Amino acid sequence: MDNLDKQVTQVKTLLSLPQLTIPTYQRPYKWSQENLADLLNDLKVYRKKSAYRLGSVVFHKHSDGYSEKLDIVDGQQRTLTLVLLVKALLEERLAGLKRQDVKETLISLKEPVNAFLKRQTFNSDISHRNLHQNFMAAKRAMARCDFTEADIEFLLNRCEVVTFVLDDISEAFQFFDSQNARGRDLDPHDLLKAFHLREFSQSEVDLKANSVSHWESLESEQ
Repeated sequence: MDNLDKQVTQVKTLLSLPQLTIPTYQRPYKWSQENLADLLNDLKVYRKKSAYRLGSVVFHKHSDGYSEKLDIVDGQQRTLTLVLLVKALLEERLAGLKRQDVKETLISLKEPVNAFLKRQTFNSDISHRNLHQNFMAAKRAMARCDFTEADIEFLLNRCEVVTFVLDDISEAFQFFDSQNARGRDLDPHDLLKAFHLREFSQSEVDLKANSVSHWESLESEQ
């Protein structure tokens, strides 16, 4: 995990991380089908490049008393979308792949991607809706013959993110505040939610989940 800090990381490596977690203080998954289409268009435009940088992902490394976790502080929208694309590839393309190297890479991602989706909790109806819509759109896009096996290889091996790992929770939240304050689609109460949720203790998991659900149900103007 330490070798992730200030490193260029391939998509296949990012999605293979067993400690990958989206913390409860994160805002809902708000990428739309338009955002997904933009990402897929970028893949077509840059697929002849030796590598394509998708952006950055910032982690807060900590332990919950049982195991170490990598909370995504910044980059959850992009990371979740990549998870959906790989999940769609596993369902739509794996069986028919001819390139053995691409097939083996996808097979290696099956367990970590499924494990991540199984353990991750999404408390917001907004997240549920966008995840479902984008997954269905991803399946349609990945099933198309013009998304070639070379394109799959490009996505997994030559698309990259720059990863940073923070150990201190205060630094992590300062980064979260500064990054999301400049982001798009951020509801005004999201930063307040994040600030307060970090004060819950480990024994207040249920209360924390209920608080997140209530907070996400509020209108921004309220």
